[in-house]
Order: sequence, then C-alpha cells, then structure tokens
Amino acid sequence: MARFRGFGLAAVFGLVIGVSACTTASPLSSAQAADAHRQAQAALSRWDAAVAATRGVPGFVLVGESTAMVGDDWGPKIDGGNAKTAWYAGLFVTASPLPADAPPDGNVTWPEGGSMTVPVMSAQQALAEMKAASAGPCPDCTPLEVTGARLKTSQFQTTRGVATVPAWEFSLKDTDVKLVHAAVGGPFVRPPEPTPDDQATPPLWTGLSVEAATLAPDGVTLTVGFGGAQGHGDKACGVDYTAEAVESDNAVVVIVYDHPNTTPVNCAGVGAWRTAQVTLARPFGSRTLIDLQAQPITMSRSSGPPAGP
Repeated sequence: MARFRGFGLAAVFGLVIGVSACTTASPLSSAQAADAHRQAQAALSRWDAAVAATRGVPGFVLVGESTAMVGDDWGPKIDGGNAKTAWYAGLFVTASPLPADAPPDGNVTWPEGGSMTVPVMSAQQALAEMKAASAGPCPDCTPLEVTGARLKTSQFQTTRGVATVPAWEFSLKDTDVKLVHAAVGGPFVRPPEPTPDDQATPPLWTGLSVEAATLAPDGVTLTVGFGGAQGHGDKACGVDYTAEAVESDNAVVVIVYDHPNTTPVNCAGVGAWRTAQVTLARPFGSRTLIDLQAQPITMSRSSGPPAGP
C-alpha cells in the first residue's frame, strides 16, 4: 500500500490561501478535459486490476497510511530524525523472532454502524508489510530495532470513514514511541502504487483534487469536496465548479472542472471549502471512490437530502 495519499485538507487550504495577487485563471480547454478523462479511465483500469487480484472482496479499503506512530517524543536515547526516516524506508530489525501464527479472526467496526469479520495477519506478516512499504532507500539510516509486538485495536481511515481495526503494536528499542500497523489480512483490495509525477505519460492532471465525498440516500447523487476559490463565478476572482463521474463496475472517479470569472484583475488567494455535485449513471453500491492516481477517497453516506454545492 502507498504510504502517502497526496495532500490532506490542511495542506490543500495552505496551498490555496498561501498564494496572493494571482491573476484569474483561464478556462479549461477541451484538450485538458480529454486528458483528464483518459487518466480517469486509466485509474479505473488499475483499480479493476487490484480488485481482480484480490478476487473482488469488497467492504474494507484503507485510505492513506497503514502504519501510525503512537507518541510524540522519540526520547533522548534515539535520533528522532533517523528514526522517522528509517521507518519510512522500511528499515527494521528484530531482537527475537515475532509470532508467525495468525491470531483468530477479528472485527472491523465503524462508529456510525456496521461491522465485518476479517482475518488477522501475524506479527511477522505485519512487520513484513511495514518493510515493504518503503518510501525510498536510506543507506545512511540506522534501522529501528523491534523488541516486541502486541495485538490490539486502533483507528484507521477507510473509504467508509474512520474504523476500529485489529492492529499490531510494535515496541522499539530505546524509545517509548510505538508503531501501530493495521493487521487486517485476507483478500482485501490494496490500492496500486501511485505513479510518480515525473514518470507519468502524459503528465498527471494538475486540476483540483477531491478530498472527501458524501453519497445521498438515493445512491446516485454524489457531493465531492475540495479546496477552491472563495467566491462564485458571477464575481471577479470567483470560480464555479462542475463535476464529471467516470465509472466502472468497481470504482468511480470524479473530475472537478473549474469555470473562473475571466475578468482581468489580480485576485487575493483566499481559499474556501467548495463542493460540486454529480449524478452517477447507476447506484454507487459497493464500489470505491478513487482519484486519478487510483488511490481511494473517504466517502460518507448521508441520511438526508443532497446538500447544494
């Protein structure tokens, strides 16, 4: 699983608000829209392949990191900078063998209701996943020494919101910081690795990124949220937004298009949380909302009527 899934909401607003004196952007060209559509189809194909590789078992998909840090201070006996870099590089050694047997099945539960029984991986397998999820090599890093593992539950972000998930908590030598890894095993969909920006052909879409979404009770009205302009397109510096859904049997990609007011003025870059609605061709069902990198996005389900954009 990819360790990072792009910017979080705070980072989106940091980018939007951090720019000032920007001249209003030009409208999207038809060529750019066609390119975004091609990338959406490619993302759907990659997700379809990921589903096929796991025999199509739906219901549980992690969003973002599968390993979390517990504790804020690495302490005086360990170099915190080295420790975090070694973690991201997957550099771990063990003081003694970890349990190789898988524990009994566990449960994944969601606060708003709903649960599912899942197989639980062994501590050895969880550590192997942490090693494999390397963000890049670090030949000068000192590996982290794992001194023990304890099975517990912890909260992780999923495509259905925050869930309580079986997890292995790993103790590390010379620090009170612990690493917690989601321990759900079995044939569940694991997102494909994102394509590095500099290796994408054609270049990756640089438009707005959907950060969250809500599905209306009708099952077809999807409201997506993103960081955008503060004002609407009827005013100078304002922008209106529309959305297009590109669908497959297993996933949905939503492309957000901006329609800026083209009045030639300088605009202060004060951003806002904006939304756009799209009607799907068929009910969302058990599909997954993904982005143009074939990475999953958290989607909640509303109990009320669709909210306006």
